[in-house]
Amino acid sequence: MIPASTKWLLREPSPGDQPVLFCFPYGGAGASSLRRWPARIGEIELHAVQLPGRENRILEPHYTDFDTFARDAVEALRPYLDRPYAVLGHCMGALLAHAFVARVEEAGAPPPQRLFVSASLVPYRGFYGFYHPWMSDRRIAAELQRVSRDLGDGELPGELVALATRVLRADVSMCLGYLPPIRPVRTPISVIGWDGDVDVDKDDLAEWEEYGRTRAHLLPGEPLTFLTAPAGIRNVIEDDFEF
Repeated sequence: MIPASTKWLLREPSPGDQPVLFCFPYGGAGASSLRRWPARIGEIELHAVQLPGRENRILEPHYTDFDTFARDAVEALRPYLDRPYAVLGHCMGALLAHAFVARVEEAGAPPPQRLFVSASLVPYRGFYGFYHPWMSDRRIAAELQRVSRDLGDGELPGELVALATRVLRADVSMCLGYLPPIRPVRTPISVIGWDGDVDVDKDDLAEWEEYGRTRAHLLPGEPLTFLTAPAGIRNVIEDDFEF
């Protein structure tokens, strides 16, 4: 029988006790959004998590709530939680990562060494950001093309933009209804901000202190800088992992 984890990860983690960082995608994106990241940071293996409804899981239904996602993700990745590991999420991915850690602790599974959250308000602040449900497909497509050009990928094929728009709408809908109470975690948190971020500033980042023991980092760049795996965030991961 094929293990459930195989569809959640682009590749299997190495056997043994190799430290692992599980990375959750931002809204509208799949695991390939981290293709510019290295396979390793020091001794740490990086593994992008693939959610249903996108890329190689495009035929599977999207999640509509964070609790169901967290339950399924913990179950799927549990075979790899017996080693030193951490989780990382950017924007919506930070909300996914926090929900995952909270579920790990509730389920009594081995907890991560650290939770890394980037460019994200705390979950109880609710929906925020540029994209909204009432935006037209044309407006969303134009923004997706702009982001692709800014990242140096050029113009995206029309069919790919249509798929990305559908994924983004589903993720926006999921986030729009997410307004949970504060759920502190025992796992230490590294809070990462970007000095060019117009949605999340230093005061917003400080609110993560209500969720547990935090260590804050403000890095140069905008939220999209995250996708290029700049040295600053790689250093934060290596320094804060503490395996």
